Amino acid sequence: MEEKRFHGLDALRGIAMLLGIVLHAALPYIPDIDSIWPADSESSYLITVIFQFIHVWRMPLFFILAGFFTKVFIDRKSWEKWISNRVLRIGIPLLIFSPLMALTLPWIFKFGRTEELRFFYSMEGYPFHLWFLWHLLIFVFLSLIFKPINSLLKNNMIFDRIAKQMFQVRILVILIFLISILIIFTGGELITNPIATGLYFVLGYLLYKNVNLFETMKKNWHVYLSVGLVAFALFFALEIFKYYEPFKDLPTSQEKENAEILLWFLQQPIKVTSALFLSCSFIGLIETKFGDYSFAKRFISDGAYWMYLIHLPIVTFITFFMFRFDINPVFKFIVAILLTSAICLGTYKYIVRPTLIGTLLNGKRS
Repeated sequence: MEEKRFHGLDALRGIAMLLGIVLHAALPYIPDIDSIWPADSESSYLITVIFQFIHVWRMPLFFILAGFFTKVFIDRKSWEKWISNRVLRIGIPLLIFSPLMALTLPWIFKFGRTEELRFFYSMEGYPFHLWFLWHLLIFVFLSLIFKPINSLLKNNMIFDRIAKQMFQVRILVILIFLISILIIFTGGELITNPIATGLYFVLGYLLYKNVNLFETMKKNWHVYLSVGLVAFALFFALEIFKYYEPFKDLPTSQEKENAEILLWFLQQPIKVTSALFLSCSFIGLIETKFGDYSFAKRFISDGAYWMYLIHLPIVTFITFFMFRFDINPVFKFIVAILLTSAICLGTYKYIVRPTLIGTLLNGKRS
């Protein structure tokens, strides 16, 4: 692939991070969320659909793009420079923002559940929303182990064939199967599953040199989108099926539990299929239609990291504070997104971008 700057994909990676604001603003309005997140007195099925749709593909897309840009960086600079870059751009922000989150999020969540405003420090719930940074660091450490092994296997025909079948075929059936199996062990989520996120990362890493697959995504992004949307519709239909009367009226609690388990197992490969196909469609669409440089794209790609790092205390406090108001949930959802985005954007533009903090997070601006 020719050497160029992927402005559109860089912005897409930033958008994937910024959508965290939308997801965390949505959580209080999802039915039956109160066991894991402070909940508003009213829920919204519209917000639930928005949440589920974004949640399905956002982090898979992010890790695919993280792998893609890792390969770009290594090819254009070196593996050693990539290691030092990751320590600087990920390790140091983790050291800085981990205690800051422990100083803010615990008492904000306590406020959300009890309306009691009492400041305290706690690491309960860590790594909070910073979990993806730990995954990226794990990939760095694993690269130290696998780089020598990769050198030995570089021209091994069996290894090459396995890698091609897993990551370079157009439909990625084996990858869907593997990730579906892996996420079963972590409740269908990626937060505690760096092996599953690692497979998405490797897909992106190999995509940079896989011209055929990359061109297929660009030419057929609408096909990938259609398949991804159909898969999501099926996934969500199974998600809401458990609330229908025939399901709720099963004779025994054991039968209901067995049916819920069966539904959940059916959902996992469908969810992974939707995640992969939607990710491929967005990559193809952005690279085809929006690949050129613009100031807005550069601003998004540069500012997204800071905005994601600081957004969670802001959006949670705003959403929890609004619990006391008897207002339509969709209105509160929109207000939380707009206020959080304004604060994050303002601090980035005036405090971060022109200072050493911006250099730490994004490097020197060209």
